Amino acid sequence: MSINNLKPVPTDKILMGLLAVVVTAVLSLFIALSFFDYPSADDFCYAAKARQLGFIGAQAFWYEHWSGRYTLNLVYTAFSLSGDLFKIYRFPPIMLLISTWLGFCFLIARITQKQVSTPRIFLLGGIGTVLFIAGAPDIAQTFYWPGGSFTYQIPNILLIFLLGLLIWRETTAKNNRLRILIFLLSSLLVIAIIGANEVSLVLTVAILGGGVIYALRMRRDSGVFWTGLLMIAIGAVFVSVLAPGNYQRYTDIAHDETTLRPSAWLAAGLYLPWVVLRILYWLSNLGVWASAAVLLAATFHFARAQLYADGKFKRWFLALPALWISMIFMLSALGFLINRHPLPERAESVVYLLFLLGWYPSFIILIHFLIGDKIQLDNNRPILPAAALLLISLLGSPNIFEAYKDVYRGYRYAGEMRARIDAIQAAKNRGETKIVVASVSRPPRTLFATDLETDPRNFRNTCMSEYYGVESITLGPPK
Repeated sequence: MSINNLKPVPTDKILMGLLAVVVTAVLSLFIALSFFDYPSADDFCYAAKARQLGFIGAQAFWYEHWSGRYTLNLVYTAFSLSGDLFKIYRFPPIMLLISTWLGFCFLIARITQKQVSTPRIFLLGGIGTVLFIAGAPDIAQTFYWPGGSFTYQIPNILLIFLLGLLIWRETTAKNNRLRILIFLLSSLLVIAIIGANEVSLVLTVAILGGGVIYALRMRRDSGVFWTGLLMIAIGAVFVSVLAPGNYQRYTDIAHDETTLRPSAWLAAGLYLPWVVLRILYWLSNLGVWASAAVLLAATFHFARAQLYADGKFKRWFLALPALWISMIFMLSALGFLINRHPLPERAESVVYLLFLLGWYPSFIILIHFLIGDKIQLDNNRPILPAAALLLISLLGSPNIFEAYKDVYRGYRYAGEMRARIDAIQAAKNRGETKIVVASVSRPPRTLFATDLETDPRNFRNTCMSEYYGVESITLGPPK
């Protein structure tokens, strides 16, 4: 065959192929890091109580003495009882990474309503997952440490699936049996999300409340659906908020003299700058802008048809960006209200998910509002350079670069943690009850969330001591 007879491969197919390779490589990198992961802190607390009290007894203990996060307590206990803690520890981050990707795929499939091919749905879901990874405030606490991932990333994933179901109900679900199934699945997701953490609780109730207002105001047939979900959510809120463990925990926090808290006035003064700077930090990610530009170009004429009537912009659409920004500020305020501090970085993953999900419709609405009929986009040429920029930004984000470096650090960290476990077991076999273990020399940022303290009375130390059945375990210098 002559080389002149070969048909050139379209540039967009080459670029899509490269994006698929990059997304696959990034997800594979983070999955591979899971094999270097080791338990710490709360992991030993839940494992010790699960082993001591059993599944039901542990649920009662945590609900009465720690918190009303019943979903967290259930999942953490089930995980602790499912096998050897050190052997099963690698599986949750793998499952969470894959589930995040599947969640974005499901949401995108419901939004596009079969207008996009299945391979591209999987690619777009992968891009959404990588963008989430790139902007997550703390990767270790979001995916690799169950104390953070079970509390915040599980409800993040469930929220993505819930949004897909809600969109499905409002768009193409016409069959009554399908609508009943969607209601039942949505109800289960709502109950699970609310029982995971307070930030996801507030966000979920706000979404359902907005859905009720929208359905009733527009006189849609989904009014009963939304109202039913909101009632279920309110019931779950009472179960979670009224737990005796919440009050005991907050009392302990209020009397904790080891944590430095600013005055109420200083916290109030720091609140607005903190949220603005956090939003600007997320907006500094080039991938967020490049992906939005691709979406703007791809949906230009469809969006214009929805946003304009008789040549005039439908201004009520501006309510969506306003509500989006308001929710970001409201969720961020929870940390300042409770502890006079910003939310922990693991909790900020919920706020970042809200930012990411609301960014794209808000960007499209605001751009169309600003440009009016001044610009007409009659071809898809802008998509290719924007997609190329997206490709570069996905590979160059700090979290992904840090993960690449942590392949070596993770290997060393896993070796040091195995040596620590062996040392504890050897000391216990010798009859020692006060054990000192070596510090980690240079922990990998992608995997490392927390460690033991030099104070044996710290809860991290006492939980590990209880797990191993010794008097104390203390952190010493590195070997």
